[in-house]
Amino acid sequence: MCYNRLRPYTVFYPYLFIYIILFTACENPGSNKESITLKRQFENVDSLIIASKGDSAIKILLKLRPQIKSNDPYITVYYCIMADRSRYNVPAMQVYADSALAFFNDKNNADKYKEQYLQTLLTKGDACMLDGRYNQALHYYDSGKRLLINGSCDDGILSARMADIYFAQKNYALAAKYWGQNYNHLGACNPMLTREKLFFIRQSALNNAGVAFERNGQLDSAAFYYNRDLKLIQQADRDNILTKFYINASSIVVYDNLGGLAIKKGNYGEANRCLTIALNTPTVDVDGMRITLYMKYADLNTRTGNYSQAAEAFNKSRKLLDRYWKDNPDALLKWNKLYAAYLFKIKQPEKAYQYLDTYVRLSDSLQASTSKIFRLDVDRELTTLHQQQTLNELKQQDKLKLIYLVAITIAAVLLSVIMVLITRSLKRSRKNHHNTVLYNGQLKDTLAKLESANQNYIRMMRVMAHDLRNPLWGITGLATMLLDEDEHFSEDSRHALKLIESTGSNTMDMINELLRSGLDDENAPIAAEEVNLKKLLFDSVELLRFKAKTKNQEIIFENDDKPVIAHVNAEKMWRVFNNVIVNAIKFSFEGGTIKIGMQVQENQVLIHVEDNGIGIPEKNRESIFEMFTPSKRQGTGGEQPFGLGLSITKKIIEKHGGKIWFTSEVGKGTVFYLQLNLNTIL
Repeated sequence: MCYNRLRPYTVFYPYLFIYIILFTACENPGSNKESITLKRQFENVDSLIIASKGDSAIKILLKLRPQIKSNDPYITVYYCIMADRSRYNVPAMQVYADSALAFFNDKNNADKYKEQYLQTLLTKGDACMLDGRYNQALHYYDSGKRLLINGSCDDGILSARMADIYFAQKNYALAAKYWGQNYNHLGACNPMLTREKLFFIRQSALNNAGVAFERNGQLDSAAFYYNRDLKLIQQADRDNILTKFYINASSIVVYDNLGGLAIKKGNYGEANRCLTIALNTPTVDVDGMRITLYMKYADLNTRTGNYSQAAEAFNKSRKLLDRYWKDNPDALLKWNKLYAAYLFKIKQPEKAYQYLDTYVRLSDSLQASTSKIFRLDVDRELTTLHQQQTLNELKQQDKLKLIYLVAITIAAVLLSVIMVLITRSLKRSRKNHHNTVLYNGQLKDTLAKLESANQNYIRMMRVMAHDLRNPLWGITGLATMLLDEDEHFSEDSRHALKLIESTGSNTMDMINELLRSGLDDENAPIAAEEVNLKKLLFDSVELLRFKAKTKNQEIIFENDDKPVIAHVNAEKMWRVFNNVIVNAIKFSFEGGTIKIGMQVQENQVLIHVEDNGIGIPEKNRESIFEMFTPSKRQGTGGEQPFGLGLSITKKIIEKHGGKIWFTSEVGKGTVFYLQLNLNTIL
């Protein structure tokens, strides 16, 4: 049973949102002394409204009216406030709204004061809604929407208006959606809003969204918004944004709604807790805010058999209804239905039927009074408005056709002149194209000669590198033999011999790398065959375990017996595996662990080599695959870097149609990934 109602919790609250927007929208209408004085007076009105002293605020406004000139945008603020204060006198509200609109008969004012124009359109729409002229109301709301589309700031106020319409039509899902949009946009247009004002409008949006979700049967969503509203109130209390009167009034509304929600879920213990908190919260009953609270408390006690407490709660709610029935039009209807259910429970069916009869009469009357809004097809009406707007635009376009025709004639003449100029330009372009083709041919010949010279250079470097290996092996071998056989060298001599040995060995490694990489013929085809990649990787791991043991490192190879066959060059792929694993050993710490694995993913195989070494700094990652990269570093054991291994690896992988990449974190390690296609025929 749904008997919570959609309302703010104080008398002034329906007007507060419009006042805030209007006051802030007129912050800079002028810099003269009169405008500054008016601004201060309107700020006083604002403060009185927040303090729930609306009558005093109106008195100040009436005194201000003679001071406001007809061409001053503050005149729209005055009329919109007076219109909102006349909601129980719809004809007067229409007059005030029309007076505000008259200011914008001058199109320059509509363009200059867009925020004030938006608020005036919405106020006029509100007046039409209360007057039952729903189509016209939609017209003004849609005009406001077009203003938002054309650059006026959306502070959520239009979403709130659409939510009001859908809620009145009992389309609670759309109402909840629009109130959610209302909440999300609040404060977006005016960062100068005070915390008090922003709290009021946010609290109202959250509460209204929760009520709409509850009416739609989405109880969990309703609870989410109610609890979010409660957190907002509690935060405002901690921050001392408002006085206790407003904090307590806000809390009563939320606990009232949470209690009703718990009753619907059958959680009577939670319902009793929430309603008791609300009942025990001190406040002054301004507009009958406790009516629904007492009704829910009565319903709860009726359901749980506490009939004496139920009777007391019914009596209290009825007294408040008799006093505030104008502000609570739906409450009397729901009260009769709940009281009838109570009478049935205490075995008084005759009285119960009397109250049910009253409930049916009131329900029929209410439906008759609201039937017009249920017949309003919002989407269809908006579509009609848009079509009418399109028709008006087309008529306007018809007026411009003659101008376009003259413009086209002038354009045709100009086009003829342009065509002549283009023809001349094309002739010059053809000549330039011929010259370009000639220069391209010369450039190709030059590139071919450079390529030939480069190939000669590579062959010469191969011969030099090959011829350098024999004397270097001899020097290295002699140094090793002297160190092994002669023990009579001095310490300095032995140190010099070791230096000769290590330098020769490193130089030989570098020459070998050069012979295997930079001096290779890049255009030479790869001799490929079907190879078991898993076995090749396993053999590489086993050969390198000895190298890893010199640094007390462990290599873990995640292996199974299932072969992985690919069409590759076995020698080059072995070199790839060797380079990446040696790299992991070189840059891992003493006692580290290196993990190697291979996974087949559809028609591809992915190999990863993971270490827990020093990692690759961010600044080195772009150049890590370059030959003789400046990013080369010594290994953790002082190993000499050449800057060739990863460059070689990348070239080989790409010649096989694969990819190589890595992820790294400095101080934690690096993972290299090798991806190859299993079905690629080289």
